[in-house]
Amino acid sequence: MENVNQSFKDLLHKIAKEQKFVDYNIDIKEISSGGANYTSKLFAVSISEGSNTLRLFCKVAAIGEKMRAQMDKIYTTEHFFYTKLGKNYRNIENHCELPDELKLNVSKYYGSITELNEEAMVLEDLVAAGYEAYDRFKSIDWPYAQAATRELAKLHACAWAYGKQDPEGFEEILKKLTFDVNMDEPEMKAYMTNVIDKSVKIVRDENKEMFKKYCDNFDFDAYTATNKRSRRLVLNHGDFRPSNLMHKYLDDGSVDIKVVDLQTLQGGSPVSDLIYFIFSGSDEEFRAQYFDKLLDHYYTELSAAMRRLQLNPDEIFSREDFDYEINEKLPFGLTLATFLIPLVTIDMENAPQVDESLDISKFNVEKTSDLCAERLNGVVNDYVKWGILK
Repeated sequence: MENVNQSFKDLLHKIAKEQKFVDYNIDIKEISSGGANYTSKLFAVSISEGSNTLRLFCKVAAIGEKMRAQMDKIYTTEHFFYTKLGKNYRNIENHCELPDELKLNVSKYYGSITELNEEAMVLEDLVAAGYEAYDRFKSIDWPYAQAATRELAKLHACAWAYGKQDPEGFEEILKKLTFDVNMDEPEMKAYMTNVIDKSVKIVRDENKEMFKKYCDNFDFDAYTATNKRSRRLVLNHGDFRPSNLMHKYLDDGSVDIKVVDLQTLQGGSPVSDLIYFIFSGSDEEFRAQYFDKLLDHYYTELSAAMRRLQLNPDEIFSREDFDYEINEKLPFGLTLATFLIPLVTIDMENAPQVDESLDISKFNVEKTSDLCAERLNGVVNDYVKWGILK
C-alpha cells in the first residue's frame, strides 16, 4: 500500500468496517487500462478476513495541473450519480415495478473522495465477477451493439422520468453538469491542429481534398452547440464507448452490459451519445450492415424504456424528433471520429502515460496505428456515401 496516498488507504479501511470486516487484510494491485484510460491510476483491491473476500475496483485521479483547468474535480459528477441521481433513478424504476433485468445496469458503489488532488472512486470489481472491457482494437458486433444501446436507452429514459418527477431539480442538474472545452488555450489549439494535420495525411488521396476542406471549415462553436441542444434535453453519458462499458456473455448467449465511467454526465441530445458510441466502436463493415438497423433498434428500446417508466414517447421524444436530430447531428460525427479514433486505436506502447505530468499536449499522438488509418478512412467513405462530405 506504500504507493498510494493516505486518504485512499483511509477510504479502504472505512469501506472494510462498513462491510463488517474486523481483523482483515487489504491487498492493492495496480492494473493497466491497456491505453483506454487517461485520467486515473487503476487498482484491484481485495479486503479479506478468513474465507470472506470483498473485491473492489478503484480509480485514483492522476492528471497534470494543466488538465485541472479543464477537469477540476474529476470524480465529482460520478460521485453525484452514485450518491444521489442514480438513487433517484432506481426509486423511479422501483415505483414503476420494473424487474431487475429491465433496470439501468450500473456498477455497485462503495465510496469516493472528491477533494481536489485526492480524488478516488471505489466500485465493485466487475472483472472478478466475470465482466470484461470490449477489445478496443475490434469493431463491435451486432449482439454487443444491441445490448449496449439498450442500456443507453435506459439511461436516457431514466433522466426524462426524473425530469417529469422533479422538473426544477432536473433543470438545476442540467445547468450543473456541463463539460466545456476552453478553445483559447494554446495547448488545445496546438492539439487540434496536430490531430487534423495527421488525419489529413492518412486520408486516402481520392477523398483527401474533400476532407481537408471539411476540416478547414470546421466551426468548433457550432459543433459544441449542436451537441448540446435537443428538442428534449437529456442527461447524456458523454463518453459512451466500449472502453467505458463492461460486459459478459450469459449462458443463453446474450450480452450483459454494465455502464461505468460516469464522470462526464452532461446535458444534451440522446443522439449525441448514440453517434459517439457508433463512431468510437465500429468499423466501416459494421456500419454498412447495421448502421440503420442500430438507429431503429435504439429508438425501439428508448420507446420501450420510456413506456416502462410511464412516459409517452410521442410527447417526450418522438421518432420524428429522433430522425430530425440524427440528420442535424450526423454531419458532426466526422469531426468526432477525427479526434476520437486516434486515441481509441493507439497502440499501448504509444499511449500517453497516466501520471501527474499528463496534460492535453500528451494527447498529440505522434505515431498513429494502421488501424487508425483504416477506421478513419472508413468513416470518410461513409460520409462521402451519405452525401455529407463533398
